[in-house]
Amino acid sequence: MARRIEQIKRNRKNRKTKENILFEFEGKNKTEEIYFKNFQKRENPYIIKFAYGQDTDPVSMIKTLIGYMEKEDISQENGDKIYCVFDADIDSNKQRGINEAIKLASENGIEIIISIPCFELWYRLHYSYTSKVYLSNKEIINDLKKYIPAYEKNIDIYEIIKDKTNKAIENSKKLEKEQIKNGSKIININCNPYTSVYKPVEYIINRNK
Repeated sequence: MARRIEQIKRNRKNRKTKENILFEFEGKNKTEEIYFKNFQKRENPYIIKFAYGQDTDPVSMIKTLIGYMEKEDISQENGDKIYCVFDADIDSNKQRGINEAIKLASENGIEIIISIPCFELWYRLHYSYTSKVYLSNKEIINDLKKYIPAYEKNIDIYEIIKDKTNKAIENSKKLEKEQIKNGSKIININCNPYTSVYKPVEYIINRNK
């Protein structure tokens, strides 16, 4: 244990002053990566990094992320933030993997960021509050298209929605409180709708102040 503490101290001493904010996203889906790349600027007090993999199940994602963290000397102990971002997809078979991923993530200083049914809920909450239960990813995307008619997966809409980010954070927190009040368990596919994307976004915004 003492050796581990000394190693951490040496790592902190030898590292650059900027903290790392590390993300991993599902498989080949680029929607989330495209969005978060907009927060990366040279003058920021942090560096946004991405752990690339083809994993789509939460446990494999966490394992890939742990491997990247070890390789790049990124850890919670070093003052870094690590996020594993994925969708629930209204798939009941996914919950067991999510539960395993929660445990593994907690043991390695990784925060799980989940959207139910999918990441587009975060975009939708930029426009107004909703607690509507969505039965599919397609349904939420169709709802979003009422506000952004040209929306498609894997396109950059940051410039369109950036001025509404604080509203999205506020609506996401309100939704979370409502789900908890109703007895819903967070990070569970039955907690529909829900998104915790506001957490890394709010953290990044506050780091830029």
